[in-house]
Amino acid sequence: MRHGESQANAGLTDELDSHLTEYGQQQAIATGKRFASSDISRIFVSPFRRTLETAAPICLSTGLKASLEPGICEYFSARHAEYLTFRGLTPSEISAAFPFIETNPGTACTDQWWPHAHEDPDAIYARAVRVRDALLNRFAGTDISILIVSHAETVGRLTEAFLRIPAANYPPWSDNCAVTLLRVEGDASSAAKLIYQNDTSHLSSLPAHATR
Repeated sequence: MRHGESQANAGLTDELDSHLTEYGQQQAIATGKRFASSDISRIFVSPFRRTLETAAPICLSTGLKASLEPGICEYFSARHAEYLTFRGLTPSEISAAFPFIETNPGTACTDQWWPHAHEDPDAIYARAVRVRDALLNRFAGTDISILIVSHAETVGRLTEAFLRIPAANYPPWSDNCAVTLLRVEGDASSAAKLIYQNDTSHLSSLPAHATR
């Protein structure tokens, strides 16, 4: 799933690691309610503020902790020169601010987890493939549900990677707090089945709101 509406989405800031808006917080709470009675057993979250703040009500409603996974962080596009000097929150800063986060879940989230250079579409697709392989090698053959809280471009590339289709010019889109469900059956080399994509039905009770 994608994070809730951020201040950057709403045009309120140019900060790359912005917080959720009040509306984004409402979206996250509604998403937490959606997953309250689900069978999710693991949560992986990008180390950005907007994804961490989105995961908070989900962790509260499910009683689960979320594991930091730098491989599902934002797309460091060349459209943003600021990414070359980007400094994200370190794992220790994240654990201090977000007590529901596991900072040592078996994935390597170092003090400088973010990419050191701009990424092109091939680079983020390759990153998605590495995440796919790591998760499948770890969990294939088990009957568990995993929730990934990430970003629009990254969710799209993960979807392509799990479906084992080539990277497109424009990957599948995700609206704020939209959920895409993929099911992997068989061994770690099997292509996933797409059950649904970009579902926002759990947000229908919220007031109409323009996001991007």
